Amino acid sequence: MQRPLIVVDVQRGNISEYNRFIPNGIASIIKAELFNPIIFTRYVNTPDSPARLFLENEDMSDFSSAGIETKISEVMGAKAPGLDTYGVTPLPEGYGAKRYLLTKNTYSVVTPEFEELLAELDLDNSGMYVVGADTESSVLKTALDLFERTIEPIILAEFCGSHRGLGNHERALELMKELIGAERVISDYMPLRHRWERSKNG
Repeated sequence: MQRPLIVVDVQRGNISEYNRFIPNGIASIIKAELFNPIIFTRYVNTPDSPARLFLENEDMSDFSSAGIETKISEVMGAKAPGLDTYGVTPLPEGYGAKRYLLTKNTYSVVTPEFEELLAELDLDNSGMYVVGADTESSVLKTALDLFERTIEPIILAEFCGSHRGLGNHERALELMKELIGAERVISDYMPLRHRWERSKNG
């Protein structure tokens, strides 16, 4: 089964009262063993990152903010390496999936290291499912970059959110519907899940 899932930047600094529901939801869909491989990502605001250089922003540069959220850390199945470890870290297999952690200093998941991982995985290019935070920055930029690389991004909207508020999340979903196609922004995951479970058990 190839059904790649990208879990984008579900880190302590990206979770607030506005999107605190997404770690549990993402953990539950991983535990259902319907995705493979699973690529977890984290954003680290390094001294040479665009945010540091142009915005003079130092958020997400230490474990208190850049650390992986607890529920996501549990389904990763391994302690994340130090914040100075960049690129792809293989994780133990689990939940029926190969698992990886990609550390980056850009909004987008589509980095040279990500490209190398895709080549290694040799996926059939049937699309990549995307969940995580923040909808208006890392999720949106990842969706656009996948789209422009001719990899179909499929956004599971109920497992995305913004720590800046519901308005940012909803505006980003509307933008993605316009830019990558409304049919690729899935608002109700359960019909998909039921179909996949029937196929898995059939």
